[in-house]
Amino acid sequence: MINLNDKQERLLLIERYLDADTTVQEERMLAEYYATHTIDSDEEQIAELIKMSHSVADTVMMADTADFDRITVRRKPVSMVLKWSAAAAAAIVVLLVCLHIGKPSLPEETTCTISTAQILEGMEMLSKIQVGEIGSIVAEPQGDQVIITVKLTNGKERSYSMTGDVYGSSLSFTALN
Repeated sequence: MINLNDKQERLLLIERYLDADTTVQEERMLAEYYATHTIDSDEEQIAELIKMSHSVADTVMMADTADFDRITVRRKPVSMVLKWSAAAAAAIVVLLVCLHIGKPSLPEETTCTISTAQILEGMEMLSKIQVGEIGSIVAEPQGDQVIITVKLTNGKERSYSMTGDVYGSSLSFTALN
């Protein structure tokens, strides 16, 4: 249980409130605390904000929000998405390193004009728009373009041709299948 009489705990809860990471019950506790206690000068503005958004009369009349919080607050899937995104980014970096090790450089006239950073950017953009879970993404430079192949875990495969403009400031994608 949070002890709002302890200023450090109260400030931590206020920080979570400003990050929109508090439950309705915690916000109600803050509103009741500020409505019934003397407010320190460094907390006057936040106290007014909290009191405006959660009046004590409203908090008394509100029904129990435990079920609502249980249904709407879903942090676990977000952490799973972040873990999978980090794993996918690491796999892309390893893939790009593997693509460049031991390969002879292309002749001058067929050298790819797209940088490694742009290839990574293109792979990231494609990973965000794919429908379905991505198994792997492969980038294969070919002349002045890069062929990016996305393999989904359901077995489907999609390929895109990525080209850059003369100045290297924009990328274009063409779906190949």
